[in-house]
Amino acid sequence: MFEAFSNYADFSGRAGRSEFWLFQLLNLLVVGFAGFLILVGGGASYGQGGGAGGMFFFGAVILGFWVLVATVPALAVSVRRFHDHNVSGWWYIGLQLFSLLPYIGLLASLGMLWAFVRGGTWGPNNYGPDPVNPWRNSPTFA
Repeated sequence: MFEAFSNYADFSGRAGRSEFWLFQLLNLLVVGFAGFLILVGGGASYGQGGGAGGMFFFGAVILGFWVLVATVPALAVSVRRFHDHNVSGWWYIGLQLFSLLPYIGLLASLGMLWAFVRGGTWGPNNYGPDPVNPWRNSPTFA
């Protein structure tokens, strides 16, 4: 789960599906917990005159800290996931920009999802050895 943080700002190499999706799961858990604290603390402070404002503040601090800490690893693991398909990481940046446009953004988002879900290339490619099955990296008849 923490492979993305061990390669904190490493944009080279490849990332398998498990590395990418476990990082996304960790991201979802942290953001969900912080969002829960913000919603519960904000609702309680609104209804009770500020009794749970500390919970709202704590959730906002967690969320702000997580955004600062996890932005670079999220970008790096996404670029390495594109490298697993033998595609330049600049395609990820381009698809992210296109995803901001109306109508075209839906296609760009579906393209990114397809790249994140499907398996990578078998064996070594231009960006490094196969992260999932290292036995595929050696030639068969060496």
